[in-house]
Amino acid sequence: MALRIRVLLENHKGAGADKSLKARPGLSLLVEDESTSILFDTGPDDTVVLSASALGSDLSEGCAVGGSHGVYAGCGGG
Repeated sequence: MALRIRVLLENHKGAGADKSLKARPGLSLLVEDESTSILFDTGPDDTVVLSASALGSDLSEGCAVGGSHGVYAGCGGG
């Protein structure tokens, strides 16, 4: 059973990162295995949805969502 963790949003964009991905305040992670997807923090806008799509993950297929705390950078999107 493989577990995959994808960074959908982060404060800085790394060198060589996919040009379709954007840096935004906060951190958003998508944790996936064969049967479950969990989105941890949604970021300040729809960047996580766009990033997930660019990385081949469809958040509309059912995804649990959890938040670390209620601040702009963690709960504005998605």
